[in-house]
Amino acid sequence: MTRTGVFMPHDPQPHTATGHLDALGVDVRLAVIEYGDCLAEYGPRADDPAVPRQALDDYAVALDVLALARRVPTEDVPALLGVGTRALLRFHRAVHA
Repeated sequence: MTRTGVFMPHDPQPHTATGHLDALGVDVRLAVIEYGDCLAEYGPRADDPAVPRQALDDYAVALDVLALARRVPTEDVPALLGVGTRALLRFHRAVHA
């Protein structure tokens, strides 16, 4: 955000321009943070050459979901996290099989 309070296109959450989130909005944003933390824990496994290509595709989907979840309106985030969570679960199962 600039000093004038205007969000620039690269700002992560332009839909919160008012600076106010209701309780649900706060919960959703906290879920995005937690989701990002979970993805980060799997990062080293994604670099393992033994991980199957399909599992890496699932991890890439999960990362794309995180990027989108930081940019879309709050009401769209839960559905995105559902898609990302299923992709991350497939990745988890593949690396722990």
